[in-house]
Amino acid sequence: MKTSLFAILFGAAFIVGGCEKDKTEELQGEISRIHTESSTLQQEIASRDKYIDEIMGAVSKVYSDLEMAKSKESKLIRKTLDAENAGPKTSEEVRKAVLEQIAAIHVNLKDNRRRLAGLQKKLNESEVKYTSLDEMVRNLQETLNQRERSIAVLEASVKGLENTVAENQRVILQKEEVIEGQKHLMNTVYYIIGKEKELEERGIISDEGGILWGMLGSTTILSSGVDPSHFRPFDVTSNQSIRVEGKVKEIIPRRSEEFFSLAHNSDASEDLMITRPDKFWQDRYLVIVVD
Repeated sequence: MKTSLFAILFGAAFIVGGCEKDKTEELQGEISRIHTESSTLQQEIASRDKYIDEIMGAVSKVYSDLEMAKSKESKLIRKTLDAENAGPKTSEEVRKAVLEQIAAIHVNLKDNRRRLAGLQKKLNESEVKYTSLDEMVRNLQETLNQRERSIAVLEASVKGLENTVAENQRVILQKEEVIEGQKHLMNTVYYIIGKEKELEERGIISDEGGILWGMLGSTTILSSGVDPSHFRPFDVTSNQSIRVEGKVKEIIPRRSEEFFSLAHNSDASEDLMITRPDKFWQDRYLVIVVD
């Protein structure tokens, strides 16, 4: 009887021990599986974070470059406008410098386009789709397109600046020629030297007023409608002396002696020295009558 009871107790203990062992092994297996899944998940999270960081870093770089390109473009536009009003040499120097900077911007934009293409490829190859990142890259691509179009327009404008400047210079030269012509006209007066009878016969001078058919009290004047081709031009800005072969008898129209003087030379000639040209040449035509 005791033997049977012992056998029963031993068998029960064996069964209980076996069950506990099975539960421990099952629990250890579950714990191991959880550790494995946790490790895999952590690797996936780390990989995702690295991926997003790379994308965001590249996006930030492209955005920064585009903002810099925009700032440079604004400065180049101001330089281009300044060059339009500059002289030929200065405008050419500015034009050359601007084109060099535009070329550098082109290189930068080309690098950014390659960078964006790489980003787009990464997004397309990714098993996980990130809508916000896709939208961000598309916006950057459109901004890049705008910068390239704007720079292309600016480049064409700068290249055409040479023609604009040349046209401006042509207009300026024409105006300067007109101004110089007007100055020359204003500074040019006319004179003629001759004997009284000769000048009368040529219709350059005539008598006015007087009595007894002008024999008494008449005044010799410059004839109206006189032909300017009979006179010599004289530049009032360069010389204020007229050499007269002979003795000066009369000056027509009359000038005050305060405005000129006569210098007698040893060869019987005289020099008409104009001391107040602003007053002396209020009449633009001068007739010098000699004996």
